[in-house]
Formats: sequence, C-alpha cells, structure tokens
Amino acid sequence: MSRADAPIASVTATVIDLPSRLAGTEIASPMDVFPEHRRRRASWYGSMSGVVVQVAADDAVGVGWTQGGHAVAALVEHHLGPLLTGKDSADVDGLWELARRACYPYGTDGLAAMARSALDLALWDLRGRRSGLPVHRLLGGTGRPLPVYASGNDLEYHQSLGFAASKIGLDHGPCDGDDGVRAVRATIAAARERAGAGHELMADAWMGWTPRFVRLVAPALAEAEVAWLEEPLPPDRPADHAGLVESLGPVRLATGEHLYSIESFARLIDAGVHVLQPDISWCGGLTAARRICDLAHEHGVEVALHLGGGPWGVHLSSAHPACRRAEWYVGSMPGEPLSAEPTIFTGVRYPDSGVISPGEDPGFGVTVDPTELARYRA
Repeated sequence: MSRADAPIASVTATVIDLPSRLAGTEIASPMDVFPEHRRRRASWYGSMSGVVVQVAADDAVGVGWTQGGHAVAALVEHHLGPLLTGKDSADVDGLWELARRACYPYGTDGLAAMARSALDLALWDLRGRRSGLPVHRLLGGTGRPLPVYASGNDLEYHQSLGFAASKIGLDHGPCDGDDGVRAVRATIAAARERAGAGHELMADAWMGWTPRFVRLVAPALAEAEVAWLEEPLPPDRPADHAGLVESLGPVRLATGEHLYSIESFARLIDAGVHVLQPDISWCGGLTAARRICDLAHEHGVEVALHLGGGPWGVHLSSAHPACRRAEWYVGSMPGEPLSAEPTIFTGVRYPDSGVISPGEDPGFGVTVDPTELARYRA
C-alpha cells in the first residue's frame, strides 16, 4: 500500500501533437452521411491531441494520459486540478468521486470524462511510484502475459511481427448503398484470404453502420469466421444492440470505446453485447474501467480494453479476469519495428511475438521524456 498523507502539491496538463496514421486511415464513420467527410476522418476529427497530466505529491510525480486537446487541458488546469490540490493523493477512490461530481454542471461524459481519466491514471501511477509497486500488483495481479491483437489493415506486416490476430477497419457503409454491401463483403473475403485460416480476424465499423446494413453483411462476416464485429452503431443507440446480436449469429458483437459511464456499459450487458471495450484513458480512468470489468465479470462478459496493450491499459488487462487479450494499434510502417512510432514516453513495453506483459517497474512503468515533450508540445 502507498503511504498516506501525501497532499497533492500540483497538477499540470500539457497538450501534445504526435504524428499518427490513425486520423488519416479510411474507415466508416458516423460522419459518412455528409459526402464531404465520407471516408475522410481527418477532415472532421478535430482536436484529439494528446494530453499529458502530471500530479506531484511528496517526492514523486504521477503521469496520466488522455486526449481532447486544449479543451481537456483547460478542464484539468482550471477546474478539476485546483479542486484536487491539497487533497491526500492516496485517496484515489475519493478523488475520483469528487472530480466526477464536480462535472455535473456541464456533464460527466465526453471531454469531462477524458479529463478525469488522465487525473485518475496519474493518481494510480503516483500511488505505484510511492509504494514501489507496478499498478498491476496494486490491483492484485501477477504480471500475467496477454495475447495481443493488432489493429490495422497491414495483415502481412502483423504476421511478420508475430501477431496471431488482427482487427481490420471497414471503409464502406450504408451511405454507399448496394455498392457498400458488395465492398464490405469483398473486403472481408480478401482479408480472410490474405490472413489465412489460422489467423484470427476482427472487423471494426467505427459507428458508421445501421442495423439493416449489419444484417446484409452478417453472412459474409460469418463465412470468413470473423471473431467479432466492433462498434457498428453510434454510441447513443444502446437499444439497437440487442437486435444486432441476433443478426450476427456466430459473430460476436463488441463495442463501448466511446461510452463514458458504468451505467452505459450495464445497458450493453443487458442488450447481450459479448465484448465490452472501454478506453481507460477516456471512460474515467482505471478506477472506472476496473468497475466496468468487475460488472462484466459478474455477468460472464469479456472486456477488451480499447488500446489495452498500451502503458495505461496493460496493467488492468493483465490483472483482471474479465480481460483475455489486449489491443495494439500498429502505428509504425511495414518493415519498421513497433517502437518506430513516435512517443514522448520512455519505458514503453511493446508486444513480442504477439504477447505483452505489464512489467515490474513502479506505477505504469513509463516516464515523460522532457525533450520529446517539448518537441511535440502543441
């Protein structure tokens, strides 16, 4: 356990812009109804710049991470951070609740949840650093290694790196009419042929489909033995998910990365969703994600944290029995090592032959590189 009575001395938030392949990746989206934005995520995605939050107390600094750019940084530095300053940094649960209630006047989801996530992660990191323990040990874990699935469409590259599973993005949807149905069917069939029979496949529609479109392409997903279809509907339509479960047949339904409350995930469980996918740096931090995992485990539902192989997610993924695997977005280019993707952190652990473990360094095990922080500061 971490030592008590370590008041928070300061809270800072720094916005960074890291080069990324993600925003330029073509994928179906809820903005496809507007022709000028169809399959052009970079044309509307807006400020999803990274935000590094650092919480200092006693002789240590905890580090957290989220996105949301300057809007989130403002919430941290001008509202939530000052509320936490002077409070006992070891009271992680109490500070999580304080910050959540403080957001009621403008809403607790979205950008507010992202801000609280970074603060919560920084507090967990601080707790680990002060106790000398990795976060997964604080959660009762043993450092269990996890199989990792690679996200991206470079299937041959994934296999060359030792991944045995991949999640591909699907770039057509209902706005493409019958051509969209044919395109998705062709994409799925081609992906299965490229991957081979022994490589597990998942598919992501990133909020860009409708229940009818899912029904039309479900047979092709089943024929290609796709393990799950991810986030086919916008997050504000939980009632429609129950029908999708029946439409998909043997293909499991996964969703949740754009939800921000424990209650929202409870509704997904009630709808029969097979795999919950909270993002630990968006949904309220480790404290919230752990409660979502607890709820899922009680109902026999798997949790696959969005980008759960990264420094913030791998500790919970390793420690919690609801988690069976971790996701890694492949931001490097074919032929490069995974470590070629730009980062401001040192100590990042990368999948090795399709497996990752959280390591034994204190906290989340990563440290801000001040030179890289200054280089990418927005």
